[in-house]
Amino acid sequence: MIEISGLSFSYGKERVLNNMDLKIRAGEFVGIMGPVGSGKTTLLLTLNGIIPHMIKGKFEGSVRIFEKDTRATKVSALARDAGLVFQDPDSQIFSLKVKDEVAFGLENMGVPREEIEARVRDALRAVELGDFAEKDPNALSGGQKQKLALACVLAMDQKIFALDEPVSNMDHRGAVEIYSILRRANEKGKTVIVVEHDSELLLEYAKRIIVIERGRIALDANTRRALSSKIIGELGLKIPCELKKKK
Repeated sequence: MIEISGLSFSYGKERVLNNMDLKIRAGEFVGIMGPVGSGKTTLLLTLNGIIPHMIKGKFEGSVRIFEKDTRATKVSALARDAGLVFQDPDSQIFSLKVKDEVAFGLENMGVPREEIEARVRDALRAVELGDFAEKDPNALSGGQKQKLALACVLAMDQKIFALDEPVSNMDHRGAVEIYSILRRANEKGKTVIVVEHDSELLLEYAKRIIVIERGRIALDANTRRALSSKIIGELGLKIPCELKKKK
């Protein structure tokens, strides 16, 4: 599904990704971890063409999504396959009503109106925002805005869900709600790729962990093996309590 080969990317003189090779198969639930500034968000932005089409820099190597080279494919075409939820939902929310925000991508795809209404209703219900359809998104809490951003991806029904710390503004209960939604989507065949610092959540939900350090893949393994590796501690990342007890 996703094949990255020799990927390097620089913002000006700052090289953020460094000769990265990576393959992600359809239906995986992958957690991405790493220290601040290691390149996690930049990697996500390459998956739907925001890099290099909208964020410019020196791009080397290739990213292919379903055999489509992202450099040779329009962002609008890539968006049919890969949905992205940013860490800061305010950076992607712009509509005056919650329901209009969820409908926006579907309208651009030319989805019939009746189907749009059904998808919007189902997506908002899935994230427990069904009663907020007519509300102004700016009136929502931080956690509710993150739920709204996820609802947009659910409504689009893309094959890949890429999320950048999607529960950073939530308490534990809210975080579990979001990850439970992601698990259900994954069980239905969606590929989930999530940047997350909470190793406890990743231990519960992810099947594979990729650790990035200075733009390179430092570790790529199944979740329990990765999160119990010494490299987690060496990079200042948290080892889950359950795995600490077994050491």
